[in-house]
Formats: sequence, structure tokens, C-alpha cells
Amino acid sequence: MQIATTARRKHTISLTPLIDVVFILLVFFMLATSFTDWRPITLVTSTGKAQPHKDPPAVVRVGSSGNLHYKDQSYGDPQTLAKRLRAGRQNNTISAVIVQPDANADLEVTVNALDSLSGAGVAPLSLALGAGPSKQ
Repeated sequence: MQIATTARRKHTISLTPLIDVVFILLVFFMLATSFTDWRPITLVTSTGKAQPHKDPPAVVRVGSSGNLHYKDQSYGDPQTLAKRLRAGRQNNTISAVIVQPDANADLEVTVNALDSLSGAGVAPLSLALGAGPSKQ
């Protein structure tokens, strides 16, 4: 009795579909990526050691509604405040600008305030974390 043996074909996994999928994902992420200029935000914490400076920094509070408060004055327009802060920097009455959000200020409102001041030419600009309770 003779058993008929047939040659089995060895199945291999083709890498072509995998390469196609990876290429399609690469193209997708390249097209979906935003090519904006990301700027870092300098953070100032209560535990950080600040360099002593002869001129005090200007502390700008960000309210929950997006209003900016500086020296007991409220500014709805960041351009007006930026003009005042730039004049203070040129007169050497302030060394830097620290943006401090109120406890109930949204992240979006805070980032918009930072972006507005930075876009108006206020520098150096820092973000203070750990804001206390809101004073309203």
C-alpha cells in the first residue's frame, strides 16, 4: 500500500499590504499635521528660584471672562495693556511680564491672553502656575 504524498506549498505572509498601509498612514499624518510655529511658554512656579532683578516684574492677572488685570485696572483689549507694558519695559520700570490666571480661568482664555500679549510684542513673558483664589 502506497500513500500518495502531495507537496504542500509553504504559505508566506506578504509584506506588501503592510507597507501600503504604513505609507497611507504616513501620507495621512503628513497632510493632517499643522505646520505652525510653536513657541515655548516659560513657566514660573512658587518653588522655582528666580534671579534677583533690580526692576520688579509686572504681574498680569487673567480673569475668567478673559479680561486682563494689571495694577487694579481691567483691560478688555490686550493691545492697550501691551502698549503700557512695552512702555514700562522701555523705561526700565518692569523687568518682565508674568501672566497669572485666576483659579476659575479656563485654559483657553489664559492661552489666548498669552498669545495676544506675545503677538503684541510683550517680552519676556512667563506663565505663573498655582494661582490663588479669584479676587472678584
